Amino acid sequence: MLLAWLVAGSPAQATTLRCGPALVAEGDNMAYISATCGAPLASASEGPALRPNGVPRWNAARISVWVYGPNGGAYQYLRFVDERLVEIDLRRQPPAAPLLPW
Repeated sequence: MLLAWLVAGSPAQATTLRCGPALVAEGDNMAYISATCGAPLASASEGPALRPNGVPRWNAARISVWVYGPNGGAYQYLRFVDERLVEIDLRRQPPAAPLLPW
């Protein structure tokens, strides 16, 4: 049993999120998730890092966090890098400012 738990990963880590009849998975973009799940309960964004002249730094990324819930007492925290979903985290605590840094 312990081996199966270790292989499956932590129970708090989710790779999909159910929004009505649809599933949202890592790799989906923000527009699809917004259309599927609606507006998030809370959100925050930062970046990309800028040079002194206002041009984005090379390889700089925009990081965003959206929070959905509560669903059964849990909140789903979605982290995006350049508008692509890279992580879904299930937490029992409601969102508190600041959401960033992750």
